Amino acid sequence: MCSRISRRAGLSADPIELRLKQLVEPNSTTVNGLHVSSTGLRECIERVAERAEWQKKFSKLPFGHGVGFAASSYISGAGVPIYWNNMPHSGVQIKLDRSGGVAVFCGSIDIGQGSDSILAYAVAEEFGIDPADIRVLTADTDLTPVDLGSYSSRVTVMTGNAAIQACGKLKPLLLDAASEALEIPVDDLEFADGKVRSASLHDRAISFADAVNKAEGKHGTLGATGSYWPPKNPRDFKGSGVGPTPAYSFSTSIVELHCDSVTGEIKLDKVWIAHDCGRAFNPLLVEGQTEGSVYMALGEALMEEQIFRKNGLHKIPSILEYKSPTTLEIPEIETILVETDDPEGPYGAKEAGQGPLLPVVPAVANAVYDAIGVRIHEVPITPDKILRALDGRLKPTSIPDFKFPAPIKWQPGDGIEVSQKS
Repeated sequence: MCSRISRRAGLSADPIELRLKQLVEPNSTTVNGLHVSSTGLRECIERVAERAEWQKKFSKLPFGHGVGFAASSYISGAGVPIYWNNMPHSGVQIKLDRSGGVAVFCGSIDIGQGSDSILAYAVAEEFGIDPADIRVLTADTDLTPVDLGSYSSRVTVMTGNAAIQACGKLKPLLLDAASEALEIPVDDLEFADGKVRSASLHDRAISFADAVNKAEGKHGTLGATGSYWPPKNPRDFKGSGVGPTPAYSFSTSIVELHCDSVTGEIKLDKVWIAHDCGRAFNPLLVEGQTEGSVYMALGEALMEEQIFRKNGLHKIPSILEYKSPTTLEIPEIETILVETDDPEGPYGAKEAGQGPLLPVVPAVANAVYDAIGVRIHEVPITPDKILRALDGRLKPTSIPDFKFPAPIKWQPGDGIEVSQKS
């Protein structure tokens, strides 16, 4: 049986203390030219460590029991469009009718992540009305402006900003009409509680519907569009495949588990996950997204695998054989939301769709190492791999030969890529 010393061979630094010394500060540019406008990583690390009682557990649990920690960051939408061009990445159209009705048109697709509600929240916040009174029409290419799609955790940031811009074009028309009706200067008016009212004397107000009606009578049919382009890269290199991003989310996770050194089986005890989502539009929705990411991550870490026969056919061709976790396999998840106001996001929001997945997989691997002293370098981490590692037979057979391509100089909107050699 492995001793505690052999389980911690190598650098004897606490992984959390090590990471706290390497943090990137808010509003900084990394060495590879990525602008980090906000970061709650320090708070994510400290809060998840406190809740999981990391100092009491790391390297102190009985053999076969371990905790693992990992941290990550993720993009809030790609800075590069699918087809490089100078077109906006997201567009929103808003129509107001004389009865006070609000319709929002957007090409983004709600695939369960709640993006339709996010659009309603943003417009409702701008106009001071109830989100339930807003009609959201999305993903109909006959009616809506182009959106690049629901991928890369981009929809909240990009369509949210576009919606706010569209509202910004309509609000002056409503304020002008309300100012005339109330005989109050525009500077003293605000949108709140379904009204356009005096900011200093709240009882002097007209309803939002009346303001829309009067504005249409004065200015004509009311409608506006908003568009969103990501900010330009602070340096002239494209970076990774998606290029720079408007904002980066940050996540940390601690996983506690026990591993049977005889059978190689892993049983998860608990997962702690902290996520810096910027400003949470709907905290319950963000928690759901975060825990969904944990589900996916645990599936990748322990169960899901692509195996092919020699003739190229998949050995696991359906969900009957390709297993993903259900509620029966998932342990207790404790979710911690860390809010930072990012200047690039709508009301400070950042992504909350995919980022929380990233730290969970390495946290599982680190917990296995803390439990039994062996490193598994590929996923899924299965009993047979653990037993082979304990037996000393799980070793890399080769090192891939990889040549890095020439750097690419690029700016959003250029529509072209320029090789460093050209």
